[in-house]
Amino acid sequence: MIRSMRRTVVLLAIVALVAACDGIGGPARTADPNRPQALQPGTYRSQAFQPPLTFTLPDGWWIPSDTADYLALQPVASDLVGIHVFRDPSAASQDAACPDMPEPGVGKLSTDLSSWIRGRPGFVTSNPRLAEVGGLRGIELDVAIVAGWTASCSFANGLPTVPLFVGPGASYRWVVAGSERLSLSLLDVPGGGTVVVDIDAFDGSLMDTLVSEATPIVQSFSFAR
Repeated sequence: MIRSMRRTVVLLAIVALVAACDGIGGPARTADPNRPQALQPGTYRSQAFQPPLTFTLPDGWWIPSDTADYLALQPVASDLVGIHVFRDPSAASQDAACPDMPEPGVGKLSTDLSSWIRGRPGFVTSNPRLAEVGGLRGIELDVAIVAGWTASCSFANGLPTVPLFVGPGASYRWVVAGSERLSLSLLDVPGGGTVVVDIDAFDGSLMDTLVSEATPIVQSFSFAR
């Protein structure tokens, strides 16, 4: 149920796995047919995401989505955790109907998004920290839903929810739900635009383990200029 909601509703645009990536890792390995195929450990380059991103994956990870404005990296063992990279996200509407529309009046710079996220009554956040990822600079925040929050989008089966991002042309929508925990790096792109790197555990109890595995991957990021 949670997996279905996460893959088909919370994220509106799911695209097919990019089976072959430029890099030294080689082709995907044979895996359990009930699970996606893990890529060989190695260095890969995004095929569609802009700006192009180079990254190194450990054993057991794959690339479930690679589009111009959304890249996903996940362990094959679970789709409840992963690294999600968003291009030019807008703050999501806070209307109770949860439309896939931007919130009016919110800018797109890292400072704008950080201030807006920290001001949401449904979120508890860390203090902002300076961030540098892959040659881009910005702000880092830890985010979760505040205890006792009861508002819920109609598609969330009663889970507490707070809409977070919508993509250009509503190409994606990201809604924080339940115990989910996020570590967001909100990064400004020279020349204009924003990239957000999200280390995300839909089951918040998995976050500490995810961070230990995901941090070396994020540290390997290099955005083309």
